[in-house]
Amino acid sequence: MTASLLAALYAVVLATAFAAGIRPLPTLQQRRWPWATTVGLLIIGLPTLAQFTVAPSLLQGLERNWTLIGQGQVWRLLTSLVVQDGGIAGAIFNLVALAMIGFAAEKAWGAKRWIVIAVTGALGAQLWGKVVQPIGGGNSVMVFSLAASIAVLAVLRGAAVQRILGLISLVGAVVLLIIGDIHGAAAAIGAVLGAVFATSHVLDGARQSSGP
Repeated sequence: MTASLLAALYAVVLATAFAAGIRPLPTLQQRRWPWATTVGLLIIGLPTLAQFTVAPSLLQGLERNWTLIGQGQVWRLLTSLVVQDGGIAGAIFNLVALAMIGFAAEKAWGAKRWIVIAVTGALGAQLWGKVVQPIGGGNSVMVFSLAASIAVLAVLRGAAVQRILGLISLVGAVVLLIIGDIHGAAAAIGAVLGAVFATSHVLDGARQSSGP
C-alpha cells in the first residue's frame, strides 16, 4: 500500500471513531476535566518539543529499537512513545489526534479505563512492532487503541449513525492489521478492551437495577 493510501486509511479510522464518540455514548459519561488526556499530552508533548528544538538526538536515544531492546534496553518500549519518527508534521498530527481521540475516549470510559486502554494497546503494538516495524517511535499506537475502543462502544451501544461510523473505523483497523501495520495491532487490542469494558458496564448496570 502506498504512503498516501495508508495515510488516508489512518485518517478514516481515526475520523470515523472520533465522529462516533464525540456525541454522547451510553457509558460512564464523565463530566470532569479529562486529566488523563491532559497528562498524556504533557508527558508526550514536552519530549517531542525538545526533540525538535534543543535535543534532536532524543529520537535515536529513546526510539523503539528491537536490537537494543533485545540487549536489555527494555525501557525503550515506553520511551519510544514520547518521541516522534514522522517529522514535525507527524508529531503535530499525533498530538492533535491524541487530544481529540483522547478526549472522546476519556468522556466515554473515564480516566482509569482510558489509561488501561492506552497503555495496554501501546505496549501490545510495541511487541507486534518487533515483527512489522522494529525501529520507530510515536504515540500514534496509543491513539489507535483508544480510537478502536470508541468504535467498538459505538457499534455495541450507540445510535444508528454511531454504529455505522464505528463499523467503518473497525473495518479500516482490520485492514491495517491484515497488511501488517503496527497500528492494526494497537487497534485490535483497543477493540477487545472496549468490548470487555462495554460488556462489564452493561452487566454492572443490570445488577444494580435488579437490586437485592
